[in-house]
Amino acid sequence: MDNLVNVVVFYQSIEIKKVIQEILRNKYQKILYCEINTNQDQFIKFTEDKTRPLLFIYAFEEPKEAVEFNEIIEKLNDSKDLFNKEHLSLLICCREHREAAYFECSKGRFYSYETFKPIYDMNRIRLSIAQMCDLLTSQDKAHLYEEDKKTIINKLQNVSIQLHEVETSISDEKGIQHELLNELITEIDNLCSLEPTDSIETMNGHVSKIKPKVENFKAHNQSYFKEIGSKVKGATPSFKKKMPLVLVVDDQNVMLKIITTILKPKGFDVEVATNGAEAINKLKNCKPELVLLDIDMPVLNGIDTLKTMNKMNILDKLPVIMLTSNSDKESFIECRELGAIDYIVKPTNAETLLKKVLAVI
Repeated sequence: MDNLVNVVVFYQSIEIKKVIQEILRNKYQKILYCEINTNQDQFIKFTEDKTRPLLFIYAFEEPKEAVEFNEIIEKLNDSKDLFNKEHLSLLICCREHREAAYFECSKGRFYSYETFKPIYDMNRIRLSIAQMCDLLTSQDKAHLYEEDKKTIINKLQNVSIQLHEVETSISDEKGIQHELLNELITEIDNLCSLEPTDSIETMNGHVSKIKPKVENFKAHNQSYFKEIGSKVKGATPSFKKKMPLVLVVDDQNVMLKIITTILKPKGFDVEVATNGAEAINKLKNCKPELVLLDIDMPVLNGIDTLKTMNKMNILDKLPVIMLTSNSDKESFIECRELGAIDYIVKPTNAETLLKKVLAVI
């Protein structure tokens, strides 16, 4: 999600800044615009948030100017260790310098580049930024999965240690119980060896010795099995139940928030995309149990998205419910032919949404 990425824009002119502002408008919560001579303290303070990955946008007329500023930033990072999270850099320069931009990207200085002037293709730049944010969040999630993997390995190692302790305890207990039983058997043998002529007092004396040994054996068994049960219970690892993931695709932020607000309290994990192209990219990095797909969207609409998903051979195992308005319900017939299983008319209510989602998941 775009809001999970912090964005820093290094720019050369007010004109370029305004273009980038329009591209990023209402998409990212934390953005810092840095002019070439900006105060380093402001930049350092912004990067103190280590919970989110960073996207750096270098918007300059020529790549060489972006390179110079990139070197300053990298040196600053080397000295202060600013970026302990994932980060990527996008170069935006004049079209006439695209060869130089490609050269710098091929060296690994920037992840990718886009061009402006003489023509601003804002949607193309917007899409590149969104795809890089997707990559950053995917890398961040991969890092979290790796941490989860380490946690699981540590838990299993602890289980192995605890089970070994249980095994050792059982082995030791065999000797203890064998000794207790031998004592009890000895007393029973003594009782059985009495002659009929022996007095009642003698017999009672032997019986009185047997009873406490039986009670001792019983108490020891109860205590031991309680202890071993506790150890086995302690050795059992606890794992979080994975929440079903729903990918919601809609170009209206309000709709995305409404659906997210309905699904999350009911135990669903939610991933969002604002157009079909972004959704296709997300499907390469996550595996949802359901896709809620709007029909009318820019860049790549719902019908074309379904066609692309068909080419990717994923619709046979991934259910799709279309989000439609009253005006485009007719389009659902085509969507059904392409593999969609149901539709929800917008705006929807919580009861209808949950009923249709739960019928699939």
